[in-house]
Amino acid sequence: MLWFDRIRIRSSNPRVRQRALQHLSVSSDIRAVNLLLTGLADPDPEVRRAAVKALGVRTEPQAVDALVGALADVDCSIRVAAAQALGRLEPPRPLRPLLNAARDPEPSVRIAALGALSQEPSQLATAPLLNSLADTDPGVRLAAAQGLAGSAHPAHLRQFLDLLADENYEVRLTAIDFVRRIGDPQVARPLLSRLGDLDSDVRCAAAQALGSVRNPIAIEALVLSLTDEEYAVRQAAMAALEQIDLHWAQSKAAQHATRRLQQLVRDSRSWISLVAEQVLELLQKPSVQPAQPLKAPRVAPVPMPRR
Repeated sequence: MLWFDRIRIRSSNPRVRQRALQHLSVSSDIRAVNLLLTGLADPDPEVRRAAVKALGVRTEPQAVDALVGALADVDCSIRVAAAQALGRLEPPRPLRPLLNAARDPEPSVRIAALGALSQEPSQLATAPLLNSLADTDPGVRLAAAQGLAGSAHPAHLRQFLDLLADENYEVRLTAIDFVRRIGDPQVARPLLSRLGDLDSDVRCAAAQALGSVRNPIAIEALVLSLTDEEYAVRQAAMAALEQIDLHWAQSKAAQHATRRLQQLVRDSRSWISLVAEQVLELLQKPSVQPAQPLKAPRVAPVPMPRR
């Protein structure tokens, strides 16, 4: 049916040309690659994108060369598709073009290039990922962080500790996960600040990470997190406390939280006052451990917007 695709690829209708390219992507005829290459010169960007996607599933060397060339297309969506296609190739990948794409002026292209580089074990691919942690675009920072987080290399700990204060909550979540997997008890102190994060998912992840690293320095802050407005955070804080010390309620660190809890009992918000009373009762009767994390009243405050 190659002859039919030859006719369709010269159609005046761009949708017909797209369908021809899609069909050619699965053709067993080696001549199909040459027809796909003609699609990269099509005036319609949707057709060129279809050609890139079709070339991405071919294994011929000329298909890879064509994808590298598509990284220079004037349309950023085609550069994105080319970078994504190169990332799906088996190693070794053409690194130099992807390194250049990681500096593309369009954030979406940088994100796609970083995703491809994160699949590459070469040390050359690590440098642009580290550099991109400071990118002005949050999506690029997130892609770089996720690309590096998979290995959880201790050498990158300092950069991820800096990301704990990133303005984007997804970046902060990725940083917390990285720090948690490093497992060093010394990371507990920087994690403590995230228990007061504006985003409840971040607070929950911070509590879970503190439980994983098991540093008693976190006990006082986790006790106060038992009064968090979100049940999931309270649940994570309770689990973390039990991971750190099964007798945490008897510890001096837990008792240090008493003054702040007494202040919260007088809080104008009734749900805060009630939960603070429950925590104080627990500290006064440390031998009584609740079967379930402390619960706040059903009427909860309005959730704060994510940042």
